[in-house]
Amino acid sequence: MKHVTRLLSIGLIALCMVACEKENDNTTSETSVNALVLNEGSWGGSNASITGLNTLNGDTYADWFEKANDNRPLGDVAQDILKYGSKVYATVTYSNSLEVIDPATGASTRIDMGSRNPRHIAADGGKLYVTCYKPCSVVRIDTATLEIEATCTLGEFHPEGIAIAQGKAFVASQVTADYMSYDSVLYVVDLTSFANPQKVTVGLNPGMVKKINDNKILVAYSGNYGDVLGGSAIVDVNSLEVTQTYTELAGAAIYNGTIYAYASTWVEGADGNWNQTVGFFSLDPTTLTNTPLSFLNEVASPYGLDINPANGDIYVTESISGANGDVHCYSLSGAKRFSAEAGIFPKKVIFF
Repeated sequence: MKHVTRLLSIGLIALCMVACEKENDNTTSETSVNALVLNEGSWGGSNASITGLNTLNGDTYADWFEKANDNRPLGDVAQDILKYGSKVYATVTYSNSLEVIDPATGASTRIDMGSRNPRHIAADGGKLYVTCYKPCSVVRIDTATLEIEATCTLGEFHPEGIAIAQGKAFVASQVTADYMSYDSVLYVVDLTSFANPQKVTVGLNPGMVKKINDNKILVAYSGNYGDVLGGSAIVDVNSLEVTQTYTELAGAAIYNGTIYAYASTWVEGADGNWNQTVGFFSLDPTTLTNTPLSFLNEVASPYGLDINPANGDIYVTESISGANGDVHCYSLSGAKRFSAEAGIFPKKVIFF
């Protein structure tokens, strides 16, 4: 009996050692990270973060950025993240920083953006183009020197989303600093002259800008949250003609020329509570045909949508009030691959 008990004890110890090794692998094997989740964090909380993600099995690595940078926090309200060349770039608006990250290790160089409040990023020709609130502008940053080379001033309205096609930057002009007046303009900035941008009217309160292909740009606008409804438009890169889709978009990603998106509407109920209605769909930018993606409807509070360009998998981030949010992965055919915990207000996933 003592012999059996001893064998059982040895077996339990061995099992525990295997389990511990697996747990340690899951928290320290950062080399298995092939995607990053940017977590916005709460305003004023300085709790923005980046979660490492393994897209093959859904394993996540919390505080991936902090752990790789001697526990330095990412900062106050992370806004955008972009993989360009061998680096990952992330803007943190109220910390006024641009992080230049090695995706292999997570080690980062922090670039001080002064008081500019950097927002969204696009890249082209070895340069980064970053929209900023102060002043309302786009700045050009050389990726080799990491220095600001030039500034294109835009006006009195905060710029938001940016996309680049055929040597032009398309920039949404959204709202005044006091949030009392909305613009309806998409700026078109020639990247060579980097001055005197053209203006195209797209819809009230534009924010999200996505490149569909070299000839088409998608713009989503939110209206005034009252009597003027939100919607979206497609801008021809060459003629700058605007085609209204009359489709509201809260988040979107492009894959093989098709728009994958969701709309989100808040309605006040009789009990005084606000209820969110969400709909996921794909949109053909040529025919404007809208096809429901009902398999995504189980995500109740989406905060972002991205697509893995390698295989078309759809990633929907979900916010959870007062807690860490989640990231959900689905195949294009509708099969759910995994759900995993991210950080506070997860908003964007990038892949490498």
